[in-house]
Amino acid sequence: MDKGTYQYTDLADKYEDFSAPGCEITLAGKVLSGISQVDVELTADGTASGCSFSLDAGYDLKNSCWDNDIIDLVEPGAKLVIKGGYVKKKELFYGYLDDYSLEFSSDGAPHIRIGGIDGLGFLMSNREPLYAGQRKTAEIVKGILNKAVSAGFAKSVTVGTLTDFETPLVKEQVDDWRFLTLMARRYGASLLVVDGEMIFDTAIDNDKEILALTLGVGLNRFSKRVSLAHQVGKVEIYGRDVNQKPIQGTASSVTVGGSGKSAAQLVSAFKDACLREYSEFARTQNECQKLAQNRLNSLAMDFVSGEGECVGIPELIPGRYLKIEGSDSHTNGLYFLTKVRHSFSEAGYTTSFEFKGAKL
Repeated sequence: MDKGTYQYTDLADKYEDFSAPGCEITLAGKVLSGISQVDVELTADGTASGCSFSLDAGYDLKNSCWDNDIIDLVEPGAKLVIKGGYVKKKELFYGYLDDYSLEFSSDGAPHIRIGGIDGLGFLMSNREPLYAGQRKTAEIVKGILNKAVSAGFAKSVTVGTLTDFETPLVKEQVDDWRFLTLMARRYGASLLVVDGEMIFDTAIDNDKEILALTLGVGLNRFSKRVSLAHQVGKVEIYGRDVNQKPIQGTASSVTVGGSGKSAAQLVSAFKDACLREYSEFARTQNECQKLAQNRLNSLAMDFVSGEGECVGIPELIPGRYLKIEGSDSHTNGLYFLTKVRHSFSEAGYTTSFEFKGAKL
């Protein structure tokens, strides 16, 4: 995962003022031609990233049949790679063909609509039970993610530092993806895929921005929403230790989202708003405390949300912070990118994004 920081002016120089946009799609090892309306949607919310595009070339109107050289490439599970940008292109998506449709209309030539998905999509189909025993959590997570690498649907795996709980991990009657999303919530981690890299890590803790954008300079649209819905001042997690003695952990201070004030700090009445949950998993007070803190941080990150659109920037990825400048204190700040969408059409190349934040 790219952990660097870019300057808008440097990118403008690199891409010659963002002129001559384009993308390159490789399916089953062959670069495609005659493509249109390409969308690549990357996420950091645990859902799978995907892509879609139309393949407009390849139908023989005279003989009413598809070109074998084209249609033979369109097979479920075929490796799919998309690069985008300008004269210099950057890999945006790595995954496989998940679905396609052959579309005929009297308004135009037949075309093929293709959809792709990343390695998390493959994990949604794996439902083998898992009994971890004494194996470490990081080892378990790596093993699950590496299934996508072994299948050829991902390139690498990155797992952050994970502190083990006393209760052994057990997975039954759920798929690998759902199990990992549960684990991500438990550890306050992000589950995402960037350019074929399967990532399970606390990406939200790295508050160094990937890029700073200024309103009116490359940033075409920006909308920010603040909502007190579901905000609380503290979280209490209850459980029982190995001797069935009651245990409890409490969190009342938001530890993510950079500087600023949380909802409870801004609206004092919310300091007494408490979410109480019981965990069958926690076996020590320290474990209850960790679960409570991660739960509070997760809720707090829904305090601020929004979206925006800028000139096409291949470097923008989810799981990083975006810095907004050029306005007042109510608008400027750091925002955690949860979704980034790269779109290529006849109108050009744009990058849209969604974000969230815990503080004002």
